[in-house]
Amino acid sequence: MKIALGIFKYFSFGGLQGDMRNIALELARRGNTVTIYTGAWESAETLPGIQVECLKLSGWSNHARALDFARKFHQAAGDADVKVAFNRFGGCDFYFAGDDCYAAFLKQKKGSAFLRYFGRYRIFARLEKEIFSPDASTRIFYISPRQKEDYQAFYHTPEERFIALPPGVGENFTVPDPALKQKQRQLIGAREDRKHVLFMAANWKLKGGDRLLEAFARLPEECRSQMQLHFVGGDGKGEAQSCAARLNVAEYCCFHGVQKNILPFVQAADVLIHPARKEAAGNVIVEALSCGVPVICSGLCGFSSFVSTSGAGLVLPEPFSLENLIAAWQKYLDGQPHFAKTAQAAAAVLPLKGRAQKAADIICR
Repeated sequence: MKIALGIFKYFSFGGLQGDMRNIALELARRGNTVTIYTGAWESAETLPGIQVECLKLSGWSNHARALDFARKFHQAAGDADVKVAFNRFGGCDFYFAGDDCYAAFLKQKKGSAFLRYFGRYRIFARLEKEIFSPDASTRIFYISPRQKEDYQAFYHTPEERFIALPPGVGENFTVPDPALKQKQRQLIGAREDRKHVLFMAANWKLKGGDRLLEAFARLPEECRSQMQLHFVGGDGKGEAQSCAARLNVAEYCCFHGVQKNILPFVQAADVLIHPARKEAAGNVIVEALSCGVPVICSGLCGFSSFVSTSGAGLVLPEPFSLENLIAAWQKYLDGQPHFAKTAQAAAAVLPLKGRAQKAADIICR
């Protein structure tokens, strides 16, 4: 089959981009002709057996280019047997719902009725409606129950159009034995006399890195002295380091930047903290759980349900408060052996792998 995948912007370390890459590779492995259409390819990587076409987009604003991308994608992929959208735009056979419901987001914004008159909000709302309208035919891959509930609440999309996907953690994310854990800690420069807290995100502030530092700064010194904080990913052009310095906690922090191989950091960690402001799913959450690492995360994270149902960590209530994060952190410190044991048990039973394979099964039918 000829399969066309559409993504507005591709870069190497994004969660949505990683999902598209894995699905594309799995489709190509099965003998399909796969073409990725994008408005920007910001990566040096090549995907074997997959053609990439960059579309020249018009428009000064992001929403104008998004609208132009939808139009030009359909023009370029006109003869494809199957079309799969990874951003909001209609007319495709499948849509991978990597983002939260835009209509729900708009409702929560102050002055939402007024905002609907602005081009940005009007266009993105229109593109989403094209997918989820009861009259549309696009089938929707979704990755958390909360996503589906929001979409159905606003659009009344028929149940039969939704397809649940598992988280899709890589097969190499496993619970390390003590020798491997020690090796991974040495690899990332972790101190032997500390507990290691991991924060990992491409967008430092959106995923709550500043919240983590502010909570850490308010912990008692006897607690802080037990820990070393590891920041992996983008940091807002130095904002993370500046924030740590302002709060006088820089001595406890290691800033590793963007990493091609995140596995050593996950397997070396004692706990992952992910107090995100916005998170449709949260791959870092299930990657940590797969390695037997407890998690403290925001309740709005799509994958927070895996933490709460397994007991492998703590889920913060919404709306977020710094006091709740501090209390959860202290609760974790008081019960470290319990949380470590529970997380390792959860890693053996939670259904966290196989997303790309299931998506390919459905697309190739």
